Amino acid sequence: MRLKSLFEFSQHRFVKSVATLQVGSFAGTVFQAGVGVLIARILQPELFGVYSLVFGLAGLGGLLLGAGTQEAVATILGSAYAKQDRQEVSEALSFLLKITLYAGAVTLVLVFFLPYAASYFYGNPLIGWYASLVILGVFLSSSITAVVQLSLQVVGRIKILTLIVFGDQFLRFGSALILVFLGFGVLGAVGGQLIGAIITFLASVLVWENIKNNHPLFPPLRKLLGQVSKIPIKKYFGFSFWVAVDRNMGNLFMVLPVVLTGIYVSAGEVSFFKLAFGFINLALSLLGPISTLLNVEFTRMQVEDPKKLYYNLVKVSLYGVLFSSVLTVGMIALSPIAFKLLYGASFVPGVKYVFGLLFYGALFGVGIGLGPMWRALNAVKTSIIINLFVLGFGIPSGLYMIRSWGLWGAVAMVTLWFTVSHLISFFYLARRLGRLPKS
Repeated sequence: MRLKSLFEFSQHRFVKSVATLQVGSFAGTVFQAGVGVLIARILQPELFGVYSLVFGLAGLGGLLLGAGTQEAVATILGSAYAKQDRQEVSEALSFLLKITLYAGAVTLVLVFFLPYAASYFYGNPLIGWYASLVILGVFLSSSITAVVQLSLQVVGRIKILTLIVFGDQFLRFGSALILVFLGFGVLGAVGGQLIGAIITFLASVLVWENIKNNHPLFPPLRKLLGQVSKIPIKKYFGFSFWVAVDRNMGNLFMVLPVVLTGIYVSAGEVSFFKLAFGFINLALSLLGPISTLLNVEFTRMQVEDPKKLYYNLVKVSLYGVLFSSVLTVGMIALSPIAFKLLYGASFVPGVKYVFGLLFYGALFGVGIGLGPMWRALNAVKTSIIINLFVLGFGIPSGLYMIRSWGLWGAVAMVTLWFTVSHLISFFYLARRLGRLPKS
């Protein structure tokens, strides 16, 4: 009976989709990590610290171009596709493009201030210029590429979606590695990101033609672009804006630790924290595809059988903690050998910070279903308030901890940020869902 149940579970559509996307996502993450190892070895701690600050600042400057709007439109597009509403499908995708262009225009203005910010906080304006190149690549990945990825998810073509996700990382980080190997240093690393994003952008245009030909609900790209100026921004803005802000709050939690750490410690020390933080997050990235697919699954459940939401949130969160705990302990056990063999002796001092991130990684799984559930309940404003509250106290206290305890302060900061935010959100949602009438 147990084997039969396990087989039936493995054949479930959602489980198979998660597994497929996990394989591609993890393969891309492993490739990215492998490239990071080689880049770290070539650049060594000081320049790799600069490299880390570049990407941290780019993540902060490009927040408006993050995946938030894409995930917001996922809910709208999923509903429109389920209803076979051709007009709403077209409008939802045009809205995504329009918001991306608006966000790009605002980001372009902010980019000009990055060199000044880098000069003020880090004493190196080049960090800001390099970050600008990374942001340009993100802009390309947030336009047609994002539309294609979202459409593939909705129509259930997960294998092709997986190939695009992996291909994007392969091209961007592969190009970066080649340029760094050729001696272009940090400039080569960021230039490679831009080159890879351009290639992925062009490939996405071809994939869109395939989607359009096989799924008549989706319009030609020319028509989609033509609707951008006509689609009223207010139609979906009220919902999507808050979802995008909520999603980008998560990005902010990931970006800020490195950016803030660089204010009080040297670039070489930043590299130790960056590698420790990234090493744990490499394993935790396996949780990402589950959360991505729950965006559609929880929305569908909210329409079909909302009484199951409480049970499924608790179940997903418990499994998430179990999964993240196993992954974290495994990575900690591997870290002494991995750092020495992969990064070299100069990066071994970063191992102790991997051990320090035990509680961060173990409890990270609590958050696996929180974002999708906030969006399914259309209650993302509450999530934003919770995260603003955490950051409001967390940023000044985090700066104090970093200034007082150095990298150990950074470890304590990220552990408290994520754990407090996830636990407050989980108990709030559990209490709210628990009030629904039982079947």
